[in-house]
Amino acid sequence: MPRVTALDRKWQQLMALCEKESALREDGSHPRLLKHVSSEIDRLAGEMGFAPRRIVEREFRAHRKGDHILAIITD
Repeated sequence: MPRVTALDRKWQQLMALCEKESALREDGSHPRLLKHVSSEIDRLAGEMGFAPRRIVEREFRAHRKGDHILAIITD
């Protein structure tokens, strides 16, 4: 079984944060936590090289091979 790469870990973290953000928006009872999760998504997505428009729209895409992320689509 191939090793989990740094890009795989970052992608998994980004997707988990996006799921958490969505759940917090639905719930509406933790605005401070929502703000923190949203800022973490912005930071991590920027660090990964996503374009600002993709970050704002939460439109993250990647090229995959099986369970591994080969590259992110930044534009």
